[in-house]
This record gives sequence, structure tokens and C-alpha cells, in this order.
Amino acid sequence: MTLPENADALPVHNLDALRSEITTLLAFKVKALDIKAMLLRQAAPPSAWIEAMVVMAQPTSPMRVARALCEAATRTDLLPGIPAACRRWGVHPASLVALWTRGPLGLGLALGLPEGLIRSFPSKRRRHEENGHWSPPRDFLGPALPESMVLQELRLCEQPRLLRLPERIHVAKRITLDRLLLLEEYGSALAGFEGSLGIRDCPALPHLPALPRLLSLTVDGQLWRRFPEEPLEVRQTIALQRMSDLEELCPRMVARKLILAHCPRLREIPHLPQVALPPEGPHRTRMALHLDPWIPDLVSTPHGLTLVGCHGVRDLPAGYRVHGTLTLQDCWSFEALPPDLEVGNLVLRRLPALRSLPEGLRVNGHLILDGLANLETLPKELQIAGDLVVHQMPPRALALPDDLRVGGQLKVHPSDAALPWPDRPRAFPPLGQYDSM
Repeated sequence: MTLPENADALPVHNLDALRSEITTLLAFKVKALDIKAMLLRQAAPPSAWIEAMVVMAQPTSPMRVARALCEAATRTDLLPGIPAACRRWGVHPASLVALWTRGPLGLGLALGLPEGLIRSFPSKRRRHEENGHWSPPRDFLGPALPESMVLQELRLCEQPRLLRLPERIHVAKRITLDRLLLLEEYGSALAGFEGSLGIRDCPALPHLPALPRLLSLTVDGQLWRRFPEEPLEVRQTIALQRMSDLEELCPRMVARKLILAHCPRLREIPHLPQVALPPEGPHRTRMALHLDPWIPDLVSTPHGLTLVGCHGVRDLPAGYRVHGTLTLQDCWSFEALPPDLEVGNLVLRRLPALRSLPEGLRVNGHLILDGLANLETLPKELQIAGDLVVHQMPPRALALPDDLRVGGQLKVHPSDAALPWPDRPRAFPPLGQYDSM
């Protein structure tokens, strides 16, 4: 492969040929500075300069194209040619207003955009991360959004006339659909989307279509009976909240963490072999603070299964295995853990129907018992690799079994200090080697 003989002369008046020629020069490792020098020698028109700036930015994604056009718009001599360049590259000019860091109103007016549309973007951006965000005011949009928008984040909230999402849109990081009462189809807006998706109180929206790997997914208040309908892969967290009609979980989902909150009709938790898997490579469990500085907040760990307010769930199936943290909180009907449960950390909070723990329970991390008012006693042969933490427990449950084995510390909340615990935790037998979860 050799450099063309006429490489020093660019077809500045034929934009398609110019794009191809600059791509060839970049493949031959010609520097961008040299290409700009060629354009200067040939007195290239503004349209050729804009085309060259976009091609030299290596536009592998719509966001790269939009940022290159935004950079070209900083030059006053190129600004008149930006609208035509946006049409040629399939980018809505309002995308440049979203990415602009100074004077978005002036830029939008120079691009011929309606003032109302311009003012729907944030006018003051204190951080670079705020660029590319669009959250139009309440009842701002009609039945459809503008096509060909390129954004970092799109938040649609309380748009009662919105019926559909655009066929052509690129959002890099997050899409939030919040209280869109008439929105009834996703269109192609989610095709290729790999960021975070949030859906809240959109009653007309159907189940999620087949999606690529999302970063995270939050579904709040949707009237879905089954989840998911299609195989679903999420790199971080799936959170299902206030799903009043949810009755069935399908195991065809992949996630590092699953949170189920206030799903009253959900009766059974199936085996989820691809949920709560630990991240690949070396990692450390992140600990935050909860209640008091000495209680680790295992709910904040990056992988696990969390059930909050799921009053229809009575137990877990036999042989249940959770890599990471299993949290059960405020589930009024939950009665029993399976005897062969395999778990990293275990958090039990305010479970009024839970009266006992299975004998021989083995916890490969911390065990937190909080507000178990009806727990009668701790089980025999209880093995805990980490800390045993208790808070607001009845006195009858505080009798320590003789064969209790704790690898970490025994932590008692100060509010329970008057209960009949020994002044000093007795020495526990040494632990054997625990398998890593």
C-alpha cells in the first residue's frame, strides 16, 4: 500500500471525495497538522474545513461526530456551515447546544434553532460532565422527539403528549422515562444502547425488547406480571421497585446485583444462576456505614440479591446460592432459610415471621441480625467467617451456642448493651479454611 501521487492536492470542492482522501491519508499515518496545511495552501472553503475536522476526529460513533462539529462551531468563520454539516452527518444541531460549554443561547440562535428549544437545555454547566444532558421542562414536548439527537443523558419526565421515542437517536450514558402516561412504544431508540435505563410509571409501555448489555436497569411502578420477557444482560444492577403486579421472575437474566423492593404479589424466588456473580478479576467489597459506624452496610456491596418489602415471599428454594450479599428486609411473610444455603454475606432485618435459622448455617462473610423480634435462638453449628452483628434482638435469641464459630468480631449495638450479653466476648474456636464465594 503506497501513498497516492496527488496526496498533496485535496478535492476541497467535493466533500465525499475529500472524506475518502483524508481517510486514506490518516491510514498512511499522515499527521493532522499536515492535512490542515494542505487545506490552507488550497484556500479550502468552510465546508471542506468542517468535513476535514470531523474526519480527522475519527468518527467511530455519533458522539465523536457531534463533538467534532461542536469544536468546528467554535470558529466564527466556520459557524455558517455547521447546519449543512449537521444534515450531512445526521446530527441534529440541538445536539451541539447540549454539548456547548459557553453561551448555548448564542450558538443555538446562530444555528437557526427555536429559542424555546434552546432554553430547554441547561444554561449554566458547572462541570464538564453536565454537557450533553437534556431534560425538557414538563409538558414541553409534543407527540414525538426531534430525530437524530446525540446526547450523553436524556431524561423525559411528565410529558403527557409524548407517544413515541424517535427512530434515530444516540444516548451514550443514561435514558430516564418518568411518568410518560401515553408513551406506548420504544421504537429503535434502545437499539445499541448500552448505558443505564430507568423506567418509572409509564403504564402504556410494553415489556422490554431484546437489548444489548445495559450498564444498569431500574424499573419502578410498571404493571408487568413477568420479568423479563426476553433474555436480559446487565453489567451492574437490576432494581425492580413498586412492581405491584409482578408475579414471576424468569431466570434468563444476567446481573451482578438484583434488588426487589415492594413487589407484594411475588411468591417465589427462582434459582438465578447468572445473578450476583462476583466481578471478574481482583476486587474489594465496598463498605459504607449504616446505623452506626461499626455496622457495615452490606447492601452497598456491588454484587448480591436484595429483597425489601416482598411480603408474599415465604422462603427460598433448596440449594440456593448467592455470590456476595443476600439481604432480606421487611418481608413480613418470610419464614425460613434453606438448610443448604450458600451465601457470602447475610443480612436479615425486620422479618417478623422468621423464628429460627437452619442448623449448620455457614456464612462466608458477615452475618447481620437486625430487629428479628420473633427469633427464638441462634442455631447449632453456626459458622461465620466474618463478624456477627446484632441489633434490637430479643433476649432469648442472645444465648450463644457452645459450637458457635466466628472468624471476626462479635458486635452488639449500644442500645442492646443492657441485655444479658457477656461483658467480654468469649474466645471462639479457630475457623477452618472457608471457600471463597
